[in-house]
Amino acid sequence: MSRLLHLVELGIPLHHRFSNSRAAISERRVVLVCFTEDGISGWGEAAPYPGYTPETVGDVWEALAATGGGVFDGDRSGIPATASAALGQARTDLAARRDGIPLWSYLNGSGQPSTACAAIGLQESPDRLVVGVERMIEAGARQVKIKIEPGRDVVHLRAVRERFPGLTVAADANGSYRPDDPALAALDDLGLAYLEQPLPACDLDGHAGLRRRMATPICLDEPATTAEAVERIIEQDAADLVSLKPGILGPVPTLRAIDMLSSAGVDVKIGGLVETSVGRAHALALAARPSVSYTDLVPPTWLLAADPSPQAWEVVDGRLFPLDEHGLEVTTGDPPVSDYVKRSARIAV
Repeated sequence: MSRLLHLVELGIPLHHRFSNSRAAISERRVVLVCFTEDGISGWGEAAPYPGYTPETVGDVWEALAATGGGVFDGDRSGIPATASAALGQARTDLAARRDGIPLWSYLNGSGQPSTACAAIGLQESPDRLVVGVERMIEAGARQVKIKIEPGRDVVHLRAVRERFPGLTVAADANGSYRPDDPALAALDDLGLAYLEQPLPACDLDGHAGLRRRMATPICLDEPATTAEAVERIIEQDAADLVSLKPGILGPVPTLRAIDMLSSAGVDVKIGGLVETSVGRAHALALAARPSVSYTDLVPPTWLLAADPSPQAWEVVDGRLFPLDEHGLEVTTGDPPVSDYVKRSARIAV
């Protein structure tokens, strides 16, 4: 049996600097992971995010380069979450290609499209935020999730509400508020689709309390790092909606978490990590499950200056479809991403 592990680290510029309450990035660093077994290849993406995941791209590369044959045998103990997720994605993609079916079908999805929802980073002024939202609407987005923090919140969101009164708008605080912050009451008057991660990730009790006094649905993201962590969120009645990131959980734990949340009557969102088309294909395949209510996914080229897939992601009537092909086409040795390859390695196992 012939088996090969191929790693490619990319550093791709963003069209626009992207900021949240924890970090600002102008370049996206990721590691693509490819398994090849008996001539069939499957792809995954490790996309650690500054200020969000504890690991760095360097940590991921070191862990993946040292895994050896264990990656094919499912041994991912002791490696960073995003690296483990990428390995799980690559194995899943390989299995779907071997079966000759789309990834969403292999994951028992319905093939349903997702509403294109653009994440908008922190902006210095309400006017600049409105311009950013308008740009995404013109590109085809039908929903937006706006990053906020104390001091850049109510006035900014109100400007978007006034300019686009019929738009579905959510806000993401990345844990930057205290439970007694008066801005939370003002945010509750804006008719948001949901308020994501208002308090620090560790404060499940605080989020449960917010749910009791706020009309706006509370979404949790940062605490949902494992299926077991999602179970704790359910047990503490801490969220109306949970954002699952396949790039952190991996395919199988994401499926388990979707089923747990659906059984508990908690809405499900599939979130991204500003990935390339490799990670985005996996996220959209999982978002094709019938119980998924929201995403924050748009075509990667809306954010990134280049992409390793020549396949175009089309938004049709505000909807983004999972791939019907039997695998995503990925090219890393030719334009448009060859100029952004930082390093690569091929490891026979």
